[in-house]
Amino acid sequence: MLSIEDILENLAEGVVAIDLDMDVRVFNQSAEKITETSRSVAIGRPLKDLFRSDPRVVEILEKTLKEGRLFAEYEVKLHRKFSGEVPVVITTSQVFDVDGVLSGAAALIKDLSGIKSIEEGSLRKERLAYIGAFASNLAHEIKNPLTGIRGAAQLLSRRVKDRDLTEYTGVIMSEADRLNIILNDLLDFARPATLNKKKINIHMVLDSVMLILREGGSTPRFIKEYDPSLPPVFGDEHQLTQVFLNLIKNAKEAISGDGAIHVLTRMITEFHLVDAGSPGGKMAAVEIRDNGCGIKGEDLERIFTPFFTTKPKGSGLGMAISLKIVKEHGGLLKIDSSPGKGTTVEVYLPIAEKEG
Repeated sequence: MLSIEDILENLAEGVVAIDLDMDVRVFNQSAEKITETSRSVAIGRPLKDLFRSDPRVVEILEKTLKEGRLFAEYEVKLHRKFSGEVPVVITTSQVFDVDGVLSGAAALIKDLSGIKSIEEGSLRKERLAYIGAFASNLAHEIKNPLTGIRGAAQLLSRRVKDRDLTEYTGVIMSEADRLNIILNDLLDFARPATLNKKKINIHMVLDSVMLILREGGSTPRFIKEYDPSLPPVFGDEHQLTQVFLNLIKNAKEAISGDGAIHVLTRMITEFHLVDAGSPGGKMAAVEIRDNGCGIKGEDLERIFTPFFTTKPKGSGLGMAISLKIVKEHGGLLKIDSSPGKGTTVEVYLPIAEKEG
């Protein structure tokens, strides 16, 4: 048979009840979780001592007890011992005994942290969608006159005989080309994904990227440690090539002298991707590790922020685009770095399911 105590203990909301002296007499399990305060500490304690950092909670319960004022869904932030503030709503009522005599007051406390995070996430997605559409339209509007500017500079360079002036036209064309690259990166970041997914040998993708970077001037020292039993991944070969080209190029630019870039692959059999809501499963892990200059802590926190860059001529979109592509594949991108010691980037991608 159910008892009042059983019901109170199984409520998702916290219940705090006080007597006429405003001492705490009921403090259920959910109240313990929300406030991060033990019941043994709370029971018998004056309410004003228990909620010393939240005088508004004491005030509304006191008004309910002494003035009969009832509060419904009153929103406030509670201070907790270990986890900082938590948004809650409080509903209060007076408590009467079997004879109808006032014996105290009670507060029902509901944790809003989960609801708030969902609302904020939804709002953030709406803002990003708006910014993406705005950035895409802006990039298209700039590209058209930019093509005209470059064409005019090229035509002018053919007709001008003064070498000093042709240097200026050369600067105009090179800067127009650089701006065009930035605009293309912006369009890649802003436009919706159109993935052509199929089974891919990720080792072939990595080898092709390293071949491209070997031909691009100074040759870095690559150390490959591939898992020969790694099955194909399921993804867009062109877009994943773009991801690894960006990541390995960053590693190449970070090393000097006898620096080396380690490229490793392995299988993860029980992977739970909490951020993407994936149920988990088998994933291919690609690790790119260098012993270069590393990244400062304050820069590491902003590494995926669009337009943030520490490079003189970088667009600041490379890492943001890489993260976007990996997420669109249902994967995860992690980065860890120490200044002066090097950087490790890990990319996790879903394994292609076997046919039949």
